[in-house]
Formats: sequence, C-alpha cells, structure tokens
Amino acid sequence: MALVFLPHLKGSFLQGVTFLDGNKIVVGLTAGVRDADRSWSSFFHELAHILLGHIGQMAGTSDQDEDDADRWAEDILIPPADLEQLKEEGDFSSERICRFAHEQEIAPGIVVGRLQREGAIGQGVLDELKERYG
Repeated sequence: MALVFLPHLKGSFLQGVTFLDGNKIVVGLTAGVRDADRSWSSFFHELAHILLGHIGQMAGTSDQDEDDADRWAEDILIPPADLEQLKEEGDFSSERICRFAHEQEIAPGIVVGRLQREGAIGQGVLDELKERYG
C-alpha cells in the first residue's frame, strides 16, 4: 500500500481517493483539508474502502459504498454507543469534550467535528478545540 498526499484541486470537493495501481493499493489524501478532524475522517474513509472490499469494482464505488465507508470511519474513530452516551448526557462543555476525547484516545477536535456534523452542536461551536494543518 502507498499513501500519497495530493494538491487540492481548486473547485473540487475531493478529499481522498483509493485505487489499485497494478497490485498496489494507493490511498491519496488532498492537502486542501485543513481541519484535523476532517483529515482523519477522510483517511479512515479511504481505509474503509479497502477493508470493505470496494477497491477494483468494475462500476466503481456506489453511493451505498460511500455511505458504508463514511459510517465505518465515524464508528472506528468514535464507537457509536460511546457517542450516544455523550449525547444523552448533554454536557458539551470544553472540559467534558476533552475528557471524552482522552477516554477515546483521540483528539478533542475529532469529537467536536463529529458532533457538529451530526447537529448535536452548532457549526463553529468549540472550534477552538479543533487542530488545523497548514
């Protein structure tokens, strides 16, 4: 397997790609993703395509394949039961998010990004906990 970093294609929403080059699997991540939480999500999304057998399909990946890879990446980073418990508690303070992230052995920004994407907290809320690249 090869991991490559690609320049961001202006006007593109592409964050990552996985494909076969001969007998080698290539995972490419774009440099346009600056938030660490999105970078890690993209990396695990591409790994999911490998582990779920989506690579090398004649018709490419389907919408269902993409949804499955998204879910796998989310769940590998934060187990669903743990996230549900956090959401049920309803404490989205900086301190609680950092403690939860420590328990999960991930960066707090990954938790923040997930909570934002799922609508548990608003966009921009707790952005100070997110790491940025570049």
